[in-house]
Amino acid sequence: MWEKWSQRSSPKYKSKEAFLAAKEITVLEHPAYSPDLAPTDFFLFTKIKVTLKGRHFDDVDDIRSNTTAALKAIPQNQFQNCFEGWTRCWHWYVASRG
Repeated sequence: MWEKWSQRSSPKYKSKEAFLAAKEITVLEHPAYSPDLAPTDFFLFTKIKVTLKGRHFDDVDDIRSNTTAALKAIPQNQFQNCFEGWTRCWHWYVASRG
């Protein structure tokens, strides 16, 4: 079995860590990237894909305007529900030491 490389062992990380400590900057621990914890991956892109699926566009401006319209069509309460669910996910993830 091979050992996973850790950024914490790199000289660059150690110099950054020393700089932040010298400036008394608090560093918060966070889990590695996970699509389960990225709201754009599990909420926003899905909403846009469903709205734009099967459509053909003439140019980049057409894509931009249709994507903007799709985003504006998402009700505010759906964004609120998304972020409440996201908060529950990352609390669980951190508690399980993901």
